[in-house]
Amino acid sequence: MILTQIPVPPSCIRPSVISDFRSGSNEDDLTIKLSEIIFKNNSLYLDIKKGYKMESLNNSWDTLQMLICMYILGDVKGLPLSMMPKEPIRSLINRLKGKHGRFRGNLSGKRVDFSGRTVISPDPNIAIDQVVVPLCMALILTFPEQVNRYNIEILRKAILNGPDVHPGANFLISLNQSNRKYLRYGNKEEIVKNLKPGDIVERHITDGDIVLFNRQPSLHRISIMAHRVKVMNSRTLRFNECVCTPYNADFDGDEMNIHVPQTYEARAEAYQLLGVKKNITTPR
Repeated sequence: MILTQIPVPPSCIRPSVISDFRSGSNEDDLTIKLSEIIFKNNSLYLDIKKGYKMESLNNSWDTLQMLICMYILGDVKGLPLSMMPKEPIRSLINRLKGKHGRFRGNLSGKRVDFSGRTVISPDPNIAIDQVVVPLCMALILTFPEQVNRYNIEILRKAILNGPDVHPGANFLISLNQSNRKYLRYGNKEEIVKNLKPGDIVERHITDGDIVLFNRQPSLHRISIMAHRVKVMNSRTLRFNECVCTPYNADFDGDEMNIHVPQTYEARAEAYQLLGVKKNITTPR
């Protein structure tokens, strides 16, 4: 293949880094290679115009080829010692391929809120549709509970407990205001006094809440099922070992994810369709 043009990414892909220890800036590997390619290409063009011998032109040609290979591929075998880089070059291909490349690491990857991940361990003393959630995780994961006359006292206690005591609450969204109020600060007694039906309290997840439990790779529909929460002061997600088969899980360091549905409709749908007791028989 004969290249007449090479791809040049914009400067936001190859930013220069300002150093505190030396004057000027450290240029990105791609920028350095591009400048070397342009310099060698221009010098080769001038050598051809001046009528240099073919042997001299071939050496410059080979050097230009190697620079372009290093720019695109990064690690090129058979480089002369004078061209060997001291450190591996982050070439175009290296930025795209692999688990941490642009496709798998950024474009295909997803980041979601109201989720947690940690190591799993067995607990034969809980029901098959329960999952033990670590206390440190329960202090972060929340459910937006709407205040009504039946739960107002429970939510008042949660607000008084605040973000650091379980069962507590992290945020309050007043009915007449759209902004979220962080409950670590402010006069909690005043907030509790003004709490009214229609307000939304983002409370900690507690025993009995519904969460989705998932182990990757999710190869079939029962790789993700709904469980009831049981908060305990542990460091792992624990569940009954009778539920290992649908997840294809074992306890040799496996990790699993939990996702907290954020509406009452989503909770009801998860429990009715994805509940463990609703999927006792395999779908196959």
